[in-house]
Amino acid sequence: MEVIIKVNNQSNGRDKLARLVQYTSRLVWHQLEIRNANKYSIDRIKNLELTFSSFRKILRLGRCIDICYTALNSMNIEDPFIKFTVTVSKLAHSLYLYADHIVWLTKSGFLKTDSDNWNRTANKFWLLSIIANLARDFYEILQLLQLHNKNFLKPSELLNSSVRNVDWQTSLKHVYWLVNCHKDVFIDTLKNSCDLFIPLTALGFTKFTPSTIGALGVMSSAAALVTIAKPITKLVPA
Repeated sequence: MEVIIKVNNQSNGRDKLARLVQYTSRLVWHQLEIRNANKYSIDRIKNLELTFSSFRKILRLGRCIDICYTALNSMNIEDPFIKFTVTVSKLAHSLYLYADHIVWLTKSGFLKTDSDNWNRTANKFWLLSIIANLARDFYEILQLLQLHNKNFLKPSELLNSSVRNVDWQTSLKHVYWLVNCHKDVFIDTLKNSCDLFIPLTALGFTKFTPSTIGALGVMSSAAALVTIAKPITKLVPA
């Protein structure tokens, strides 16, 4: 209960909780459609998804300014690669939210614009933000592997040795230890890897079903909620 209260007390926490419900709803209504369930039930769950999607848009209204401002702080990061990826990610995320605000205001009747075009623009900036995050994640993983390279077989050693001679049990223990000691990196990688296919599908680059997108959204939302409930698992600087 304390964890739920802690998450719910933060606007970002409420956003991730709403996101979890939103993508769970997408997963459920598509599964019901596949099973030819009652149309009324399907429509109700679709409306639930739209309601939480709208709620999140209202909750994030104006956050594009906040995120753009925090991008200035990332300029103080010492590592040049992390500085670049974090800055690009924040700026792209800020522009994504701005475009998303335009889409919401257009659909609400406050503006008269091409909402489909703005929606594509929003997804392009979201995709750029995720790619920058993933580049940073893989960089962090490479740094960890270099730091602990004595515990892992090098590719050349793996090719020159028989599969039977490889101590897979010890290697798996080292992998488990590495993941357990650096949960922040691997949770962030999981979250961004799941998120990647949502804008890719929205832009038509991939053809995932609503069920798959719903499942990916649920996993990434759950990963984000873990970092809010346990800040020690959040990758920093972010």
